[in-house]
Amino acid sequence: MIRLQPKANWKQIRHPHPGNWYVWGEVGACVTKDDGFWHLSVSHPRRYPTWDEIYTAWYDLVPGAGSEFEGAILLPRKTDYVNLHPNCFHVHQLRDLELGKLNV
Repeated sequence: MIRLQPKANWKQIRHPHPGNWYVWGEVGACVTKDDGFWHLSVSHPRRYPTWDEIYTAWYDLVPGAGSEFEGAILLPRKTDYVNLHPNCFHVHQLRDLELGKLNV
């Protein structure tokens, strides 16, 4: 079994857009809570972020990620697709109903 142990040296920065913004080397991340659910944007200026960079940002920066809820990278309908940065991935907190779980 693979055990993920993310912990990067994130530095919080000021940014003109809403959310909590962080950098780790050249990797940038923004954490927001939209309609009560977490959303993470992870980007790099010259390439796509690696899988290790994406999961490290998710588990390091989003409170409760990995222990209280799951997250996913979604591919939206073409009509809903918006990405302001060419090398950015978005991780969204999944609702239990989306996973077929029942709250008992």
